[in-house]
Amino acid sequence: MPTQTVHVILNPKSGGGRGARLREEIQRELSARGVDVVLLETRFAGHARDLAIEAIANGAALVAAAGGDGTIHDVANGLLRSEKRVPLAVIPGGTGNDFAKVVPGARSRNGAYDIIARPAFHDFDAGYVEWNNGSEYFVNGMGTGIDVEVVRQIPKLPRLPGAVKYLLGLLRALAVYRPVMLRASLPGEVIERRVMMFAIGNGICQGGSFYLTPQARPDDAVLELCVVREIPLWRVALVLPLVLRGTHGQHPVVTMRSFTGLRLDAMDSMPVFFQLDGELREPPGASWLKIEVRPAALSVAVAQT
Repeated sequence: MPTQTVHVILNPKSGGGRGARLREEIQRELSARGVDVVLLETRFAGHARDLAIEAIANGAALVAAAGGDGTIHDVANGLLRSEKRVPLAVIPGGTGNDFAKVVPGARSRNGAYDIIARPAFHDFDAGYVEWNNGSEYFVNGMGTGIDVEVVRQIPKLPRLPGAVKYLLGLLRALAVYRPVMLRASLPGEVIERRVMMFAIGNGICQGGSFYLTPQARPDDAVLELCVVREIPLWRVALVLPLVLRGTHGQHPVVTMRSFTGLRLDAMDSMPVFFQLDGELREPPGASWLKIEVRPAALSVAVAQT
């Protein structure tokens, strides 16, 4: 049965400001498919989470996130913290659109509109991160190390295509980043080393075009870990093309693991800063992270088969 009403949470600043131009398109395309739209727009960072909670309180049966991975992240956090299980739909309108890559049928906006009009639903896993004084979910991926510096660099760049923007952000990050000493404690194993990158994926891709965890599946009840140890800059040029293709798993500087839970500790007396679905988190005094999978935590609208 087609969905009669959908609450759409639109981030007008997504995609470098292109999100504002989606208002009319969303109304037009969903109306043409017989869907009534309640359109809500974000006004500040984190507002999408509040709007998702508000939509649930107002009886929403389906909540769509229109924007980039940060918008999806906030909407999902609102849904995941609700006692009522309300499905998430995705309308890709960001720079990287990484989560949309693992939602069947949602890589394009036309496909996303078709899903909302005639949805099937599939249970996706979510990641959950806890630190000294806080906690948060992620749905696609997270990381620390050079990821943090890349997220810092992205807002400083001009409007560029997604893959180009993230690649340029990485190159700028390499110029200033200094590897950090981390200890990851997994069941039966401890990984302790100075790292360039410490990435965790529920999805296959982060940063728009970096296939860090190509084996990840959002419904297999595990998360995927990719650790790249400290390497000289000249070796980065050799490893980077492999990461872009997702063929880096066997490289000697790379460690890949599947896990359900781990603890990450900083070993340099420095706080652990990290990104969740591309959103920077710099909690003061955070010296450790606990990361675990929450199987089948989120219902997601997908294409019918």
